[in-house]
Amino acid sequence: MDGRAHLDVTSEEHSEKVRRLDPLGLDEDLGSLPKMNENGDVAALARVLREALPPHERIASFTLPECLAAMRDLGMYVGSLKRHGVSAFDIVPGATELFELLGRRTRMIPRDTVYHYTCWNPVGERERLYSGQPMERSLIHAVRTCVPELAKAVTVGRSLQYEDLRTPEGAAGMASLASHITAADKAMSGVLADVTPEFFALVLRPYFEEVRIAGRTYMGPAAAHIPLFLIDLLLWASDRGSRDYLAFCDEVASHTLPGWRERHAEWTEMPSITSRVVAALGNCRDSRTPAGEHARSSARGLRRALRSLTAFRGKHLVMARRAYHAEVRLYERGSGGGSVELLEEILTLTRRNGAMVGGR
Repeated sequence: MDGRAHLDVTSEEHSEKVRRLDPLGLDEDLGSLPKMNENGDVAALARVLREALPPHERIASFTLPECLAAMRDLGMYVGSLKRHGVSAFDIVPGATELFELLGRRTRMIPRDTVYHYTCWNPVGERERLYSGQPMERSLIHAVRTCVPELAKAVTVGRSLQYEDLRTPEGAAGMASLASHITAADKAMSGVLADVTPEFFALVLRPYFEEVRIAGRTYMGPAAAHIPLFLIDLLLWASDRGSRDYLAFCDEVASHTLPGWRERHAEWTEMPSITSRVVAALGNCRDSRTPAGEHARSSARGLRRALRSLTAFRGKHLVMARRAYHAEVRLYERGSGGGSVELLEEILTLTRRNGAMVGGR
């Protein structure tokens, strides 16, 4: 099974195929998960997880969508147990080997990710929830709706890797890229309207704690692992990012889809689009030429993209400052591993790079 060929979060048909599946027969048990968590019933959580672990030969017969659905459902118990201070991999025999097998089959980390929790999570009565509260549903919905658009932005970004930004194709690609990126800002507006920072910090955040599997640490299904970091690398961060942010991107990349890990490796080593646009404008002093007009059009697309990212980052920072305020927080860092200070730095750098092409 080749994960590169099938792991496509841009396809609603593919995501819906995973959502419909219940390969381990856990629908009824997962409906009781919020109550188990409310009661802190570690024994029941461990029992359900232990009894749900399928034999290795059964996993070997699963299709890719079935593997994704199985990881999604088992992962809900991993996060729940960790929220109550227990590692599933310490108390459930065979869990380590089973999760590692699912990771190998999907070419992803050996635990659930933000994509399992959102894109591949059923909608409605079968939705897998830690708390069962409406604000949790709202957060899942916000991420679920914006990831496909950001995935399309990554696809457009790949087409721009070697495109001359002084051509009609380059300018059109930049406009398309900017249009897809707006989804992140819209989603964040919805989160600010429907999810309180206190709910996230005190109720939901504890379910996203990292776990250790076979000596390695893996973060929980954090929204920070959606492909915005890839878009940042493409637009400005590959050669204009800080050391801390690039290190953060390296860590986050391991928690994404196989194809996006490949993009991360490529884009980290390439000039950013900001640098390329600045160079294109510098090489087209006469804006009346076709090349000059297309370079300026590419610059306008880049400005729109960076404005959308700046708006998103500003709203995210408002939420994070409140969620991680000393009087509220349970943790020093976000569920994706970043600090409020890093978010402030990313916002500053995004604005600074926008200013590079802002007046042209």
